[in-house]
Amino acid sequence: MVDGVSTSDEIEHGGVGGGFGLLDEKGRLSLPKPIRAALGVQPGSSIAYVILDHALLLIPQDEHLETLMRRGREALTEAGVSAQDVLDGLPDARNEVFIRAYGADFLVEVERLRLSMQAQ
Repeated sequence: MVDGVSTSDEIEHGGVGGGFGLLDEKGRLSLPKPIRAALGVQPGSSIAYVILDHALLLIPQDEHLETLMRRGREALTEAGVSAQDVLDGLPDARNEVFIRAYGADFLVEVERLRLSMQAQ
């Protein structure tokens, strides 16, 4: 670490790192070599992204995703929760997110519109 910033070697070997980049005219963002190495990605790799509270999270979709999926299955098994339990809980989780983001009145209005469209 130099002046509180991880070095390329530290990032490539599992350290925490970050940096800055610029979007080109097509909206592409280049990842520096140490970041690509740390993530285990190369040209052609598939990368998922999630926008979370105005932050961009990049998730490699190869070995890392497989490991995460395995860990998730193990955690669910240990907790005695099935995949169906998780799926069954998604509507309530979605409603909670909607209410936090848009307020309860918005969710009521969405449901009202859905029912009126269904009736047509």
